[in-house]
Amino acid sequence: GRLINPGHAIEAMWFIMDLAKDLERPQLAEKAVEITFNMLEYGWDKKYGGIFYFMDRLGKPTQQLEWDQKLWWVHLETLISLLKGYQLTKNEKCLLWFEKVHEYSWSKFRDVEHPEWFGYLNRRGEVLLTLKGGKWKGCFHVPRALYQCWKTLESIG
Repeated sequence: GRLINPGHAIEAMWFIMDLAKDLERPQLAEKAVEITFNMLEYGWDKKYGGIFYFMDRLGKPTQQLEWDQKLWWVHLETLISLLKGYQLTKNEKCLLWFEKVHEYSWSKFRDVEHPEWFGYLNRRGEVLLTLKGGKWKGCFHVPRALYQCWKTLESIG
């Protein structure tokens, strides 16, 4: 019960934000933004940047050998959550974190030579695997995230 996946927690928060908007419950959006910040601050690698894949709630080693990798989808889902958080709450901290995660993501995951994102970085933010598709990395998170960010930015004005 101690395993934390910051990416799934943050992804779930933008789903909650969409519900909060649909249900007209601003307090629910505020809570989702608060949880996004808590998870992001906990999961952010203070030494090398980026968001850890897995963490232990008590700071102990995890069983997952890939715990310290940085994955494309985690960062993309975080960008969505932060923009939706700003859209719904106007909390400036969302924009500050968005800029930080955006800079990390576009400078580390993007393949400049062959447009698409690498999926897996090591802890230092270096490309771990050059593959851009496989069993887990398909054509889902990148286009969905770009679309979600685009539409959210449009609605912010």
